[in-house]
Amino acid sequence: MNKGWAGAFVVVAMLFLATAVFAQGDPVTQGAKLYAANCAVCHGDKGEGRVGARLKDFPSINPQAFVKATVANGVSGSKMPAWSKAKGGPLTDAEIDAIAAYVSAWTTGAAPAPTEAPRPVIPLPTVAGVSGDPTRGVQVFQQNCAVCHGAQGEGRVGANLSKPFASAFPAAFVKQAVSNGVQGSVMPAWAKASGGPLTDQQIDDVTAYVLSQQKTSAPTFIEPTPAPRLAIGGGASTIIVLIVLVVVIAVIVFFSARGANRS
Repeated sequence: MNKGWAGAFVVVAMLFLATAVFAQGDPVTQGAKLYAANCAVCHGDKGEGRVGARLKDFPSINPQAFVKATVANGVSGSKMPAWSKAKGGPLTDAEIDAIAAYVSAWTTGAAPAPTEAPRPVIPLPTVAGVSGDPTRGVQVFQQNCAVCHGAQGEGRVGANLSKPFASAFPAAFVKQAVSNGVQGSVMPAWAKASGGPLTDQQIDDVTAYVLSQQKTSAPTFIEPTPAPRLAIGGGASTIIVLIVLVVVIAVIVFFSARGANRS
């Protein structure tokens, strides 16, 4: 009797474990989480488009293969970067497969809603000379920039923002790049005036946050090179040398004139 109950318990436990493993391994469920963490910021929570393309209609008879190739390799000449590790991106082939399965499932209506846990916000000191609020800028950055530039600005598929900018006016440089994008790169325009989703205040705030995270090195003091000095020393020595030279020249002139008179 005890053995029968033990056997039944083992069977139920194995079924429960298999169900849990299967649920965790469901590519569409995994793809929903990966999409929320990597794609929604540009393409919208439901693929409605934001600064990236609308994902509801695919120009392909095989949407899953089309999405997989696009995510893995990017789109040349557009703001869509390559996300596969083979192309320098952060995603594995399995993760890209899951995203492709999730996005292509929209055509059948079987895709679950993407979810992402909110990140904590820590108050930050203001930045001198910048009108934005870096504490509000944290939220703007996490919601719009971290997916490409990394949670700490360390770079992902976008540039590393922790290094000092090569500009005499870094605040204006960052604001311009965020507002209008960067020509010839995958950085899109985020200002509403340029077709993006961010207000001027949000751009000011995220500019302040980015500048607050800059890692600047201490200035290097270069010792000025002293002017060359004469080896003879101070002014008195110089006068003595000049007198000696005058005497020598006078002697030479005297003897030259005397020799000329004799001849």
